Amino acid sequence: MIGEWFINLAAFAVSLPLLTFLILAAVLSAVTGNVKRGMLYAADAAVVLFALSIYFKLLVLSDTAVYGGIFLFLLLVMFAALIYLIRSSSSVPLSKAFKKCWRFSFLILLPLSTILAVLGAVKGVLEYI
Repeated sequence: MIGEWFINLAAFAVSLPLLTFLILAAVLSAVTGNVKRGMLYAADAAVVLFALSIYFKLLVLSDTAVYGGIFLFLLLVMFAALIYLIRSSSSVPLSKAFKKCWRFSFLILLPLSTILAVLGAVKGVLEYI
């Protein structure tokens, strides 16, 4: 019973990551009492949701598993952002640089997930016609 509920919740979160992010941001803002902190914590958690969502959307659109490519892309983005942070300031703590890179990957995955959702909807409509 609890396992099935958890699976349904995870399926909802991965299927609709933007809505899940907004719900999570509202809940975390209420819990922390700080809207900015709640949004940042929600963005941190949503990176995983968006990565999984993109994986499943690509799997449906292309019928091939490209999970390794997503993680490679994330690592390259984080590495590029880390190099930029190190070059822009003389000393950056590793934890702060990692946090900024993680949140930057959120900004990249959000529109990518949205674009794939629109492409999937268009593909579904075109197959129906």
